[in-house]
Amino acid sequence: MSVPFSVSSANTNKRLYMDSNTPSFRINWLNSIVLITTPIITAIAVPLYWINVGFNWMDWTFFGIFMVFAGLGITGGYHRLWSHKAYDAHPIVKLFYAYWGACAGQNSILEWSADHRIHHKHVDDNDKDPYSAKKGFWYSHMGWIMIDRPKTEDPYKNVQDLQKDKIVMWQHRNYLFLVIFSNLVVPFGLGFASYAITGSGGIWGTFILAGFLRFVLNHHFTFFINSACHFFGSQPYSDKDTSRDNFILALVTYGEGYHNFHHTFQADYRNGIRWYHFDPTKWLVKSLSWFGLTSNLKKVSESLIQKQILLHSINKQKESFYQKNNLGDACQISQKVEKLYSDLIETLNDWLETSQNYIRSLKSKKLSPSEREDLRTKIDDLKKAIEAKRYMLLEYFKNYSTSPEMA
Repeated sequence: MSVPFSVSSANTNKRLYMDSNTPSFRINWLNSIVLITTPIITAIAVPLYWINVGFNWMDWTFFGIFMVFAGLGITGGYHRLWSHKAYDAHPIVKLFYAYWGACAGQNSILEWSADHRIHHKHVDDNDKDPYSAKKGFWYSHMGWIMIDRPKTEDPYKNVQDLQKDKIVMWQHRNYLFLVIFSNLVVPFGLGFASYAITGSGGIWGTFILAGFLRFVLNHHFTFFINSACHFFGSQPYSDKDTSRDNFILALVTYGEGYHNFHHTFQADYRNGIRWYHFDPTKWLVKSLSWFGLTSNLKKVSESLIQKQILLHSINKQKESFYQKNNLGDACQISQKVEKLYSDLIETLNDWLETSQNYIRSLKSKKLSPSEREDLRTKIDDLKKAIEAKRYMLLEYFKNYSTSPEMA
């Protein structure tokens, strides 16, 4: 998830249309002050209060609840529900996301989604991607939030669907109030209750932990998806952009670290697709579907994922083969290589279509057991053919590299 973050109020006047004579950017002082001062206050307040007063178990419990709920408000709500329409949700779930997303302090749903959709459409384009990683690590991490970029067209043109959502627009209109209430009023009230119940610590404990420390951690953990997840990690699905899968970041971003998969299959409600992938957002969305609170969960077929993985791997090896042997443009390579490659692609497409037909037949129950068995046999035969053609292509690469005249 490369996601936009801001702590500005949802004031639409700040996103006026601008002409070509407008400067390229100007400092957003509100965002800059908040992003600079909150870590400083946190770094001073947490250890001083811990040493001199102490935090009680309720302070830490509220910190954990705020941390998880605010994070899920962004990952499950802002990102997968509203930005990508990866599933549908009951109004109760939407209200939960809207409140806790505001608590995360990363702008309103409408603003956030507008920037995020632009990012996916123009990823790594320094002129159009709001937080292009090609502008550098710190720019994509938080530098882009500290400036106001000119808007040359309607900033909400790509989120007109969200403007029809009453909960989205309610949160947009009341965003600043929700930020102040959820980050200042509620933590202080809970801190007062915590001290009254436990008799330990002080009234400011929850305010410091759930208010300031959580606020800073929520920010920077998720900022790392924009920055670190475009610099560090693997690219098992595609290298058409800088997105990468990073398991470590998935641990602190509720599954968003599987970023290369997300950029390749952005409509999927999952980011971590395997059972062992740490993706609490996926687990929440799926669990809620059992109670009718989420529905229409979009999911890419396993056959399409496997096709993409294989194609990506072959294309990387093919590109390496061209470069290693100074063969120039791929279109000018020997007819032998192109024939082997096109045969592999054709078989892959046939396998994908047959696999999807088989899955549809299981759901519709229109085919007889013998017809389904025939499809199953064809799938197995095509898988063997794919592996054989892949082997032939890789062997050609190998033989050409060692003995060009023999290939």
